[in-house]
Amino acid sequence: MVVIVAALAAGCQSGPSTSAPAPTHAPTPSPWTRQEPGVGIVRVIVIDPTNPTTLYAATPDGVLRSTDGGAHWQRGGTGFKSHDIRALAIDAKTPSVLYAGSASGVVSKTTDGGATWQPLSVPTTRAVPIRAIVIDPQDSKNVYVAIPRSGVLKTSDGGATWQPVNEGLTELDVRALAIDPTRPTNVYAGTNGKGFFKSTDGGAKWHQSNEGLSNLVLRSIAVDPRAPASIFASTNGIGVFKSTDGGTTWKAAGNGLASMVIAVITIDPTKPSTVYAAAAGGTLAKTTDGGANWKTVSPDTGRQIWTIAIDPRSPGTIYVGTGGDGIFKSTTGAEG
Repeated sequence: MVVIVAALAAGCQSGPSTSAPAPTHAPTPSPWTRQEPGVGIVRVIVIDPTNPTTLYAATPDGVLRSTDGGAHWQRGGTGFKSHDIRALAIDAKTPSVLYAGSASGVVSKTTDGGATWQPLSVPTTRAVPIRAIVIDPQDSKNVYVAIPRSGVLKTSDGGATWQPVNEGLTELDVRALAIDPTRPTNVYAGTNGKGFFKSTDGGAKWHQSNEGLSNLVLRSIAVDPRAPASIFASTNGIGVFKSTDGGTTWKAAGNGLASMVIAVITIDPTKPSTVYAAAAGGTLAKTTDGGANWKTVSPDTGRQIWTIAIDPRSPGTIYVGTGGDGIFKSTTGAEG
């Protein structure tokens, strides 16, 4: 067998080749570039709505800040009691004001863009991670915080005092919060086992609303900024559901996502029919028809994607934060 191979090889070398060279194809460039914040785990990214090149990232090392669209990041921020930040929200009216929630249940506030932080006296039953923070877009003194076993807490004075707002909330392990941008007395909560809850009076009372939901472990809620009766909710294994009547009824909206654990869902603020959903294992999916069909537009990472942030002025610019691979950025709507 060895002699035959050698002879064939010699024969191939004895005369000029008549076969055409194999065509070469340049690899398609990835629409994603990896940003280097200096940490691997990024739980939340928020964008300054008045200056979208300024970003903040919640990490195990505190809140990081970029002023050049994610190219460079600065650590900083004194006053933290706990630097492992799990939740982060920016005041749309005054973007130098942010609230951060830590893994040990501490909520902190900055009024100078993250240079200094002040821990707030938020009553919690034990040291557990803050799940979510949302700020009333019309009255920034109203802030809601989701804390496991404590349900939802609210301040109406910018963080000076807090009260539990849990009447009707039969599951206090709240994983997600969202607020209606046009009628902010409408507040929504996604829970760990009892599904979707809605308040129409700023959290004073809650009503369970699960008609059509086949999974009651909700991980993320997103409200259409232009048609807020349209709401998306992501689940812990049955993909994405959508409501078009303000959360009263739900239908599956995840062709291709039906069996996935969706950690976070985000709506394009200028084109709400475009929605992004991050699934377990580093999968990022995109729909451009309001959830009827999805396609994969993932960056090159096998890590869980924890957060999706879209530039409000240039919605083709998208940032995703991962559970160990830092931040990825696309300026083409995640498509090459």
